[in-house]
Amino acid sequence: MLTRKTIGFLIKIGIVALALFFLYQQLNLKSGVDKHSVDDIIAKLKVNYIIVIVVVFMMFLNWFLEALKWRFLIAKIEKVSIKRSLRAIFSGITVSAFTPNRVGEYGGRVFCLEKADRIQAVLITVIGSMAQLLTTIIFGSIGLLYLPTYQSDFSLFFDKVSFAYPVLAFILILLNVLLILLFLNVSVLTSVLTKISFLKKFEKYNGVFSFYSFEELLKVLGYSVARYVVFTTQFFILLQLFDVQILYADAVILIMSMLFVISVIPTIAITEIGVRGSVALFLFGLVSANTVGILSATFVLWIINLLIPSLIGVVFIFTLKFFRK
Repeated sequence: MLTRKTIGFLIKIGIVALALFFLYQQLNLKSGVDKHSVDDIIAKLKVNYIIVIVVVFMMFLNWFLEALKWRFLIAKIEKVSIKRSLRAIFSGITVSAFTPNRVGEYGGRVFCLEKADRIQAVLITVIGSMAQLLTTIIFGSIGLLYLPTYQSDFSLFFDKVSFAYPVLAFILILLNVLLILLFLNVSVLTSVLTKISFLKKFEKYNGVFSFYSFEELLKVLGYSVARYVVFTTQFFILLQLFDVQILYADAVILIMSMLFVISVIPTIAITEIGVRGSVALFLFGLVSANTVGILSATFVLWIINLLIPSLIGVVFIFTLKFFRK
């Protein structure tokens, strides 16, 4: 009969194998970048190695901000060091590499905790993810409102149906205001859940949503916005590197729209980079004919922000604790 230690080790081996397999599949089948283009990309990166170093540094800054955010949130149930928080973040990225819409990230993080209730930890991690999603929706809505200026078909439609654009703007603004108010007052959810009869027995978990004050949730949003700024800047730098001639203001609008679209499209791990490339190509194709540059920037950003962190996380997978004494 297998011991817990053996079972835990086999699970870790399985996670690493699946993560490496799916990353390999994405890298070779779904990038939209052929071998010739890869050679050109490598040559371009070698020549501009200082820019690459800057973008890689920004990747670490991005995930460091996420580690600070998660450490701040999870402190309600267990105090963790920034080192352990980073370990949890990178482990989560590795597990998310083969799960739909990266949901495996939650599991990868909570198994780094030593004493805290893991279901509570998952719910707390969800709160952090919702802050990031809310940030994406807010900025994405701004991008969508500006998008018609880049697409003649949209502009013609809004010109013909004069009330359509004001209605769209009103709906997006109202949606964002409601979502912000809901997030900053998420403690209300605890009161609602405890009034549902069959959920009363889960009071321990319902109470998670009342752990945080308005000010604390505002701080969480601040971390999320900082990460968003880092990511958009990374992408703009890479677009410039691959000769996609675009103004910063235009790039930001299109990046915000791209992130919004990607966030609402259900994906499985093996198709993620393909979806990213397709969306980026459609949106940035509105202002640039450099399709190779657009795909190259998207591909390199995926490598730096997800492939490299996933490989780093492989090391930390072996520190996870699936069973407690």
